[in-house]
Amino acid sequence: MVSIIIPYNIDRGVDKAIESVKAQTYDGKIEVILSQSENNVSYNINRAVEIAKGEFIKYLCDDDWLTPNSIEWSVRAMKGVDFIHGNAFNVFPTRTESQRPKYKLPTHKQMVEQNVIHGGTLMYRSDVFNKIGLFDETLTCAEEYDFNLRCLKKGLRLGYCDKFLYNYQRHDAQKSLGKGIDQVARALKIKAIQDKWR
Repeated sequence: MVSIIIPYNIDRGVDKAIESVKAQTYDGKIEVILSQSENNVSYNINRAVEIAKGEFIKYLCDDDWLTPNSIEWSVRAMKGVDFIHGNAFNVFPTRTESQRPKYKLPTHKQMVEQNVIHGGTLMYRSDVFNKIGLFDETLTCAEEYDFNLRCLKKGLRLGYCDKFLYNYQRHDAQKSLGKGIDQVARALKIKAIQDKWR
């Protein structure tokens, strides 16, 4: 079974995200866990991880959607590794751009210098959370960056799926790259994560 966690923002809705899960070509079981509260993304993901029943865990932002083969391809790529990442489409209002990582299998050192993993493409074995712990709930940005650095620091095995797994919607209301975000403050928070794991 694959558990897909959707940290839910009630203002944006989740219809497109859920429909993309229903449209998956994967022939195994999929459970969808909607996790919505007034707390931050890490909190919502963690509460869902605690009740997830799947062997594999993936999170899907409420305003994004999966490519049709995303789960099938991701599960295939999980053989012999603890977590995987892949390629993504960045979907702007007037165009779509493809994004492939600079490094397919980045080392911890390379990841500290630059986050080359597209967060939406990630999939984890459920036991990763037993080995590493949950997402840091004190963080308000780059939550998965911090978590992946912890994974690599502990020697967990990263794999790469050379497929397009995720559609990342780019818009002005985004939590990370939207117009209302103080990008200087965000950059300082990311630097603090990098400094912590150097």
